[in-house]
Amino acid sequence: MAMDFLAPSRPDISESTKSPWKILVVDDDPDVHEVTEIAVAGCQFEERSFELLHALSAEEARELLKQNTDIAVALVDVVMESDTAGLGLVSWIRSELGNHFTRLILRTGQPGYAPQTDVIMKYDIDGYTEKAELSRTKLITAIVTALRGYKLVMSLETNRQKLKQLNSHFAAIVEKNALSEFASAVLHQLSELFGQPVDSLLCGPETLPEYGAVDRSKFRVLAATGNFEDKIDLPIDVVGDDAIRRSINECVERQANCSTAQGLALPLVTRNGMAGALYLGIPETLLEDLVGAEVVQLFVSNVALGYEKTGLLEHIRNLAYVDRVTGLSTFSGFIESFERNSLKRTSLLVIHTDIQRFRVIVDGIGDEKASAVLKKTGHRLSQTFPDALTIARKEGDEFLILLKGDGNSVDDVVARVEDAFQEPITLDENQITLKLRLGFALAENEKQGAEETVRFASIALNDVRQKGVTNHAVFHPLMQEAAFERLRLASLLTGTSNQTEFSVHYQPIMKAKDESLASFEALMRFRTPGGSYLNTARMIEAAEASGLISEIGAWMFRAAFSEFGQLTDLSEGTRLNVNLSPRQVQTNRIYKDIEEAASAAELPLNKLVFEVTEGLFINNDRVTISLLSWLRGKGAKVVIDDFGTGYSSFSYLRKLPVDGIKIDRSFIMNMDQDRDALAVVKSIMAVAKAMDLSITAEGVETVVQKNIMQDLQCDYLQGYLYSKPLDFRDTLTFVQGSNEPGAAAG
Repeated sequence: MAMDFLAPSRPDISESTKSPWKILVVDDDPDVHEVTEIAVAGCQFEERSFELLHALSAEEARELLKQNTDIAVALVDVVMESDTAGLGLVSWIRSELGNHFTRLILRTGQPGYAPQTDVIMKYDIDGYTEKAELSRTKLITAIVTALRGYKLVMSLETNRQKLKQLNSHFAAIVEKNALSEFASAVLHQLSELFGQPVDSLLCGPETLPEYGAVDRSKFRVLAATGNFEDKIDLPIDVVGDDAIRRSINECVERQANCSTAQGLALPLVTRNGMAGALYLGIPETLLEDLVGAEVVQLFVSNVALGYEKTGLLEHIRNLAYVDRVTGLSTFSGFIESFERNSLKRTSLLVIHTDIQRFRVIVDGIGDEKASAVLKKTGHRLSQTFPDALTIARKEGDEFLILLKGDGNSVDDVVARVEDAFQEPITLDENQITLKLRLGFALAENEKQGAEETVRFASIALNDVRQKGVTNHAVFHPLMQEAAFERLRLASLLTGTSNQTEFSVHYQPIMKAKDESLASFEALMRFRTPGGSYLNTARMIEAAEASGLISEIGAWMFRAAFSEFGQLTDLSEGTRLNVNLSPRQVQTNRIYKDIEEAASAAELPLNKLVFEVTEGLFINNDRVTISLLSWLRGKGAKVVIDDFGTGYSSFSYLRKLPVDGIKIDRSFIMNMDQDRDALAVVKSIMAVAKAMDLSITAEGVETVVQKNIMQDLQCDYLQGYLYSKPLDFRDTLTFVQGSNEPGAAAG
């Protein structure tokens, strides 16, 4: 090792009360330990000295690391009792010990045993050097650099733990009376701080002001102790002593301390308009003697931060869980309440109700007054059901009521609602009589979740809407079957002159390498009886919204598979691409639809490519993942369509059962003129290739675009350069032409 380790120049050693940095030296050569000890003797970093711990083997190092959890840096020899002992120790530290904080510096006297780059990255190694070139200066530099890294990661970990601690108390903070509970805790802590009870008040607004302006009319006594206890939740004006009341108001106005003979008002200064005041009924001189003004000011500063934070959390909770029109719970709040009560192992009754002919009311009085009708409706429901676990506005004129299943019969609930709304709602000069429709669903065990029970209640309400015979219905499984039968009958695909006609068109997908035919994408087309085509995207959206997408998708499978099977001149590897709708994927019948259509066409599934959009993966839904995994297990391929326009995240690609991506046409069409678009295309392709995914470029319309994608080694090309979507007859012609010599485009 270099002899400048023994250089006489050393920093001045000064006494320090701070604990030293622990540095572990792991090396089977005792001389290395001695030289390292000499080299760092007297060194300090941020007024903390270095304490060296020594291990002559990886096994000794393991014991020291178990006993000392605060080792900042470990200098590890690569080759000790074995050629890979050092690397094995590093792996153990990070993996088995779970220590991700100690910074690791590898040293070796045998350059041939240098770790690979991926090892350095995998185990978060801070440095690697050969002992022969490690001078004293370089050693200290490496250690100090590693200490800075250690200090940083420990700081991040401390902050993470603080956030984790805050999160553990989140449920308590966001309760309905969180601000009141916070205020009470503040005054309790003050009493503990003073060591004696003190008459005190904490005043301020209960909610975040709409526009950040301080509104004195909203100020209330949030908490109080001693002689002020009877003033809790009342306006500040009820404070009888004029001097105290003036001092609180002046404190808020000036945002400064205001002292009186009786006590001291301290401002709670926040950044979000939650300005308030803390009044202590104790003379300022006595306060100084008890704890000191600086301590109190520091305490108040922290209280102000807590007040601001708690007020903001309540504001966020109100946005999420309080409906702004009615003041009732939102649907999210309803779900939370349902889940909380379901843990008590009691049956729950969900009532989904709406206002009959509400659209007529809106048209007659306007949206603004209609909102007032909704508010009055919610208020009347609250009065009618004081025993409700929660009442929520779902959307529009729809409300949800959650009751205990035991002791609340359907007939009783219907009677209560009818009695409550016999009296008209008065709105200005209008008398509006409301008729409510109700759907009931009972959750008798914790396995039936909130959303499922609400859906059952909604099906019952829809049954009332469609039949119009009575004003209420109780969910029964037969209602689901009846709804599906109505859907089946309504979605007959052909047969009358007044129906929209469905057909399939096919757009070729070419191999980029030689521009030979690789696949056809099957595309739905909708045509009116008059012969004009409708917008496909809008028709698909309408089919999803109306629940017709499953029937249309099944027809698509049958028609496309059958026609593709009739293309006899195709090469063996040519496939058929078909699109899957997100709603379609969520149905259990899709497995049967695919298998039956493929069987009828005698088409093996390994001839198929299923295209799905990125949005399908936003929730990492198990139903979706299961279907796609099943398809791939049958030999089919799965690709992500329109990649780059939705919830694009390269991180999810490696976790999903997909074989390729299709780059959205918006990037391809602009990349020859837009460098940003080209950069996006290159980035997508680089990641896809690294993950061994096939790449298809959509929207290729020019030779320039084709050449760019060929240069980038794209796998497949699709677009008008080769062909627009073709009906079946023209597809036959295209296939014949593609087999002729010199048929490749471009």
